[in-house]
Amino acid sequence: MIVNSTNPLSISALSSILQSEIKIAVWKDFCPLPVIRVRLVGPEVHVFPPFTLTSNSTSLNGDVYTFSVNTQELSLLTGMYTLDVSLMRCHDKGRNTSTIVDAATNSCRVESEWNNVLSIGVGSNDSNVGNWGWVHSPECKSQSSAGQRSPECALPNSHPNQGDYIFMEINRETKSLVSDNLVTLKDGITTLSKPTSLLTDTSDGSSNLRHFSGLSNYELACWLGDDDAQKYYRAFMDLFPLMGSGQRPFKFKYLRLSDISDPTKDFSDTTQQTYDKCKIFFVSYGVDRIDAGISPKEYGQEINTLLDHIEKSHPDKTYPVWFLSTRSNTSMPDNANSCISDVGYQGRVPDQIHAFNEASRQVIHAKPQSERQFHFLDNTEITESFWHIETTAKDTTSNNVQTMETQITSAVAMRCIDKIAHQVKLWRSMNQMGTINGLMKDGRLIPNSELYKQPYTWGK
Repeated sequence: MIVNSTNPLSISALSSILQSEIKIAVWKDFCPLPVIRVRLVGPEVHVFPPFTLTSNSTSLNGDVYTFSVNTQELSLLTGMYTLDVSLMRCHDKGRNTSTIVDAATNSCRVESEWNNVLSIGVGSNDSNVGNWGWVHSPECKSQSSAGQRSPECALPNSHPNQGDYIFMEINRETKSLVSDNLVTLKDGITTLSKPTSLLTDTSDGSSNLRHFSGLSNYELACWLGDDDAQKYYRAFMDLFPLMGSGQRPFKFKYLRLSDISDPTKDFSDTTQQTYDKCKIFFVSYGVDRIDAGISPKEYGQEINTLLDHIEKSHPDKTYPVWFLSTRSNTSMPDNANSCISDVGYQGRVPDQIHAFNEASRQVIHAKPQSERQFHFLDNTEITESFWHIETTAKDTTSNNVQTMETQITSAVAMRCIDKIAHQVKLWRSMNQMGTINGLMKDGRLIPNSELYKQPYTWGK
């Protein structure tokens, strides 16, 4: 690989099925402190964690950085893949951008030009890839007048467009798609897969969706936090009526909380009363704080404070708190030829998000293991695959940024439905249920006067 002032970013990718390593070279004078994002794009999209100078696979030879990407453990759907490499950042904040070589400022993003076939799918079934992914299945988005999709809908064409991907369940053992459980939103465009775990109860063969239907009027599910929490809530409210559950919308609430250092600014008396009655939490926190420049360490401290508040207000360990991973900005500047930080944008880019999510994950995992109340719901495979959403003419979907935003938030909302269903199933197995008079637990009624006799006050 040759890199220089006119070719500062180069890729040496797989040339045969026997190879398992991709090498990426960056000219040091062009990009002194590179942060690299690598995607495989084909029948499905696979995103590697951001590569930095501290990564184990990084080396420096003279004035060239080399990053090694190993694909040996992957077991993706077989087919043609291209390699998409982006330089997300080239230096620390405050470095003089004039040090960037002028001739190379249009080279922050490179797609592989070798156009080879990557038969990734021949790997071991013991893969580190999950059972869900963004799958190129444009035909799955359409259905006949009878409401049925063609059984061949999972077969991709040879020219993938970003708007044609669906977040779907994948059988890694057979390397096939689970395409018989799809739902399309009222917009007629957004299509996603229902989890198999939601549709089947392995104990008796019935649908777990019935447990979602069994959420009582006195068991509120609440989305707490920032603008992303509100987006996931709205996506949930659009999605759940299509699931055929018969649930009623008043059982689901959004409560804004943007700054844990001053939580009362978002909480009115009515909000407080609603918060006290929440039995399941989905928390997304930090959009405003990250955009304001908070560090991952400070973010972790605020997450710990937030969880302490919830633990004090809801000490019953049977009330779960799902902390949703934070995400990159899906509406980044539409300029694929510019390094984001070099044009003055310091928003939620993927390498920063990775650090923030690790901070929150560590805080949650540090909580006592017994009767665990707090859980980290990692949605990065949903939210990070399409960072820097294209809006060019090659995308077939109109208003593509909003379309992908709906796809992303709806996929996260589907996971929330699944979590609610399984929690209700667990409660009922414990003989626990919220009622008009209080909480039934192990055959004993805990009256509302006892449940809410000392409401917790935020900020004190």
